[in-house]
Amino acid sequence: METPLFETHKKLGAKFTEFAGWKKPLNYDTIINEVKAVRESAGVFDISHMGRLLVEGKGVKDKLQYLTTNNLNKLTPGRVQYNLLTNERGGVKDDITVYMIDEESFFICVNAVNRKKVYEWLKNFVNVTDVSDKYVQIALQGPRSEEILNEFFDVKDIKYYRFKMFGDTIISRTGYTGEDGFEIYINPKDGVELFEKLVKEVKPCGLGARDVLRIEAGFPLYGNELSEDITPIEANLDRFVNFSKDFIGKEAILKKEVKRKLFGLEMLERGIPRKGYKIFKGDREIGIVSSGTFSPTLNKGIALCFVDVGERKEGNEVEIDVRGKRLKAFLRSYPFVRRR
Repeated sequence: METPLFETHKKLGAKFTEFAGWKKPLNYDTIINEVKAVRESAGVFDISHMGRLLVEGKGVKDKLQYLTTNNLNKLTPGRVQYNLLTNERGGVKDDITVYMIDEESFFICVNAVNRKKVYEWLKNFVNVTDVSDKYVQIALQGPRSEEILNEFFDVKDIKYYRFKMFGDTIISRTGYTGEDGFEIYINPKDGVELFEKLVKEVKPCGLGARDVLRIEAGFPLYGNELSEDITPIEANLDRFVNFSKDFIGKEAILKKEVKRKLFGLEMLERGIPRKGYKIFKGDREIGIVSSGTFSPTLNKGIALCFVDVGERKEGNEVEIDVRGKRLKAFLRSYPFVRRR
């Protein structure tokens, strides 16, 4: 599949990769240069492969409250909330962002790989419409994002995890990079025009940079840090689980013994930790890398990893098996890079 911006990406010289069935830009420039652009100025991403669902109807808020782990009662119109959909075993069906339009209307952004699964599941409980094809989704990220986007829309009064509607266009102050930025949901025709104007001012960025940026920021990726078999607690997302309410999978989460939990790792020697690499303390395997990369911001290898709960200690020195060679590293909390 291709997004409406595919021809634009070709003109910009993008190198492509397959992701969740979509042909997506991996990079245009070097991944390092794209990461630096976002951290130091701004970069723009085509994230139209994401799924977008509209949930509507009387009493829909209460129904969604039962389907999600976070407390939807904290939402008011114009607010966005990070949330999790869990199964009966307490595993994560998807991590989502929920936009409250009004008491009977919620706009939900889901991961591309889970779009059909989540849509089919939600149909069992609520009135849901897949509106993904009605939008191009653009992420403008970096410290100059407000200044740049304000040339096209009045966004300066949008606060973090809030959104504003400009006709049918939705703009939220959200992102997946750890920097200030916006996500724009706009009709395909206007979306292509906007993207082409933005790339005249900022660097276009691909999935490669997006993955590095989200690891530096400590954000999970479905299929790595999250799955139907990993609970929010194991994924270190306790703060997004409200046990004072009832929700699907609550009892299973409370009963499951947490043996390994997500933590961070930073290399002490030259080497790049990758998904699946094992972590050792002496001769004992104590963890496994779920996502790893070279961080241009820190100029060293970093990783998110599932580690035995007894070993999740700040500064705990470990070794990581990198293609048969043991390299020194230490465990640490994340994010690795904090928003300035």
